Amino acid sequence: MNVQIRAPLILLGLGLFFLAGCQSITLVEIPKASKVSKTSKVSKVSETSKTAESVVTNVEDEPAPRPKPPPKPSDYPVAPFKDDSLYHLLVAEVAGYRSDYDTALEKYMEMAELTRDPGVAARATRLANFLKRNDLALKAARIWAEVEPDNIDAHRHAADHLMRIGDLEGAMSHMEAVFAYRAGNLDEQARDSLLVAISNLLERHPNDDQLMFSKAVLLEQKGDLEASLLLVEKLLEEKKNTNVVILKVNVLKNMHRSDDAIDFLKGIVENNNRRLLVIYARFLFEAGRLDDAREQYEHVLKMDSSDGDILFALALIAMEQKNDLVAAGHLEQMIRYKRRAGEAHFYLGTLAEKNGDIPAAIRNYRQVGHGYEFLPAHSRIANLMAQDGRIDEMRSYLAQLRRGNPERAAQLVVVEAQILSERGLSEQVFSLLDKVLADDTENVDLLYFRAMTGQKFGHMDILENDLQAIIRMDPNNSDALNALGYTLADQTDRHSEAHDLIKRALAIKPEEAAFIDSMGWVLYRLQNYAEAVTYLRRALELFVNDEVAAHLGEVLWIMGETAEAVKIWQKALELAPDSEILKKVIERFTLK
Repeated sequence: MNVQIRAPLILLGLGLFFLAGCQSITLVEIPKASKVSKTSKVSKVSETSKTAESVVTNVEDEPAPRPKPPPKPSDYPVAPFKDDSLYHLLVAEVAGYRSDYDTALEKYMEMAELTRDPGVAARATRLANFLKRNDLALKAARIWAEVEPDNIDAHRHAADHLMRIGDLEGAMSHMEAVFAYRAGNLDEQARDSLLVAISNLLERHPNDDQLMFSKAVLLEQKGDLEASLLLVEKLLEEKKNTNVVILKVNVLKNMHRSDDAIDFLKGIVENNNRRLLVIYARFLFEAGRLDDAREQYEHVLKMDSSDGDILFALALIAMEQKNDLVAAGHLEQMIRYKRRAGEAHFYLGTLAEKNGDIPAAIRNYRQVGHGYEFLPAHSRIANLMAQDGRIDEMRSYLAQLRRGNPERAAQLVVVEAQILSERGLSEQVFSLLDKVLADDTENVDLLYFRAMTGQKFGHMDILENDLQAIIRMDPNNSDALNALGYTLADQTDRHSEAHDLIKRALAIKPEEAAFIDSMGWVLYRLQNYAEAVTYLRRALELFVNDEVAAHLGEVLWIMGETAEAVKIWQKALELAPDSEILKKVIERFTLK
């Protein structure tokens, strides 16, 4: 293979990505749950291959670091380092604080090779860069990229140093990762221009595997999956490169061929390839093959018993299989190793609550920290107090939380208002919301919540006033436009006004299922049945929902399509057997 031919392309790619900066992106694209208007479920296990590192500035461009204050114990998560390794790491840390960088680098390099810990390798890489010890920086970066293959920064550093010594082939092996997943950030025009350029180069160099890989990536990003898969298959005929394997798996998933992806991975996964093992396990989980998924995750865990992502995946599988003791064991390990400890405490709280151990549940909920789990955990504590009849204590607890967490005050107000609303305490709900909004008159979230609460308790004036206030502040607030339009269509005779509001909302979000349903409903109220059915069918295609099914069935019934109406209602009831809206509409029309 002609290395000289590749050099301009490599240099172009390196210049583009290094100057643009790199984000710490997971190399395996995690499937995202589709966003719908009313409900959205996200597979927690799909998150287990995400990295959570911050963007790191290249230390070569920074001034010498200033002395730091002594590290806190929380800066050192418990990890399975041997005593002598931990001692050498502490020596490296102290040397760094004393500006004895040569000693620090020596110890970090020793420990990077010995422990193969990604955090140690990353620190060694950056310190070697700062000291311009390019040989050691390359050595450390290679370890880092090997043990943490999903980290873009690791590949960037390795590729940079390989370029310095003229190892273009080696650099390209790392640049594949950088190119593939930076390509996802390109806009359509830039992607298409790059695709044309690479296609032109391929005409001159048809057997260049790096060009083929780059084109396959861009085709996958463009949505031309068949063409991408053809190129990937051709590449795999030569060698089973991990990046190409992952690209094929992503393409198959996007083609809704997950079973084929599983079969392919089963035949290619190697016992020591953590990256592919995790992907394989995730696919097995999503296919409902929980025992097989658990087996793969357990194999990965043997490589690093403190891997929080894998422990969390195993805990979720155990919970799914109703094996609470095993789940709790994995979660407690996460806490021990300080890996995703907030999530671990939250799920331990849910397990304790499920088993009736309320004190243990509250104890765990209180320890979730200030991350994503903060709000749901403290919401559960407040709900448990309310369920026990301790309404005043619940309100005092949330008020204290608001004082200590002013950045979350509005969210905590909603939690309190929701609990009061669920118990029918309308006077206390509106008293709370009125008091807060008197001091924060332009809080859109609280205005919207008060509007919906007004609707619940039959105060149409509150709903309309608050939604109109939101629309005055933000004429493009599609949620407020739709909510007001739908309410006017459903509960008043102001149908033309409702139509105009919903039309504005749809112009902003034309594919929003809830808005399409609203348009169908207002057209029905305007007696434009044929057009109403078109909108409602589209809404049900986008979002299978009991309310949308109720609307569509009602319009079809009015149009004389009674058999189809009943069929749609019955199918919706199978998915939502307790739906009151479905039961009411069926009773209203079929029991006449």
